[in-house]
Amino acid sequence: MKRIGQVSVELDISPQTIRQWTERFAPFLSQAATQAHRYSDEDVAILRRIRELHARGVEAEEIERHLQWRHDEEVEEGFVLARAEDDETAVSDPNGTTSVAIVHLLEHLDENQQTLLSTQLAMRDLLGLIVQDNIALKEENARLRKRLRVLEREVARLKEEDWNQRLSLKEQLNALRRELERHKPWWKRLFG
Repeated sequence: MKRIGQVSVELDISPQTIRQWTERFAPFLSQAATQAHRYSDEDVAILRRIRELHARGVEAEEIERHLQWRHDEEVEEGFVLARAEDDETAVSDPNGTTSVAIVHLLEHLDENQQTLLSTQLAMRDLLGLIVQDNIALKEENARLRKRLRVLEREVARLKEEDWNQRLSLKEQLNALRRELERHKPWWKRLFG
């Protein structure tokens, strides 16, 4: 059994990190490791695997799943060996651990596939909403363009009316000036 300081030197990680991992991954370590911080070779191997996974950026939950999978595999392997020892005529399947690993891998792939399908459905729903919004925006854009054309015609009509009104007022003003000129006394017309 090794003390925490020895394990720290061997794995090149701080004692504090070993304590944290011992708490976090206690189900996978021996009772001596979790209670007295005395580590067996198996405990050190598990901590080394945790360090490797952590160095690759694997999250704690995923490390836990990996350790659980390895633990289940070891339990299954021990069960096969125990059955072979109990029954001298029993033949252990040399691929037994491989088949367990394949089953776990298939289960993991199935979970990933279900997650991907759920994500795909959510993305499809989101895409449907985006398409509906796009259609609604196109319809609104068409209505606004139509309204803009109506307003442009109205403004053009008002400008034309304004122009005609100005011309009419200029003609009336010129007519009034001519009328005034005609009604001026002759001497004012002469001296101007």
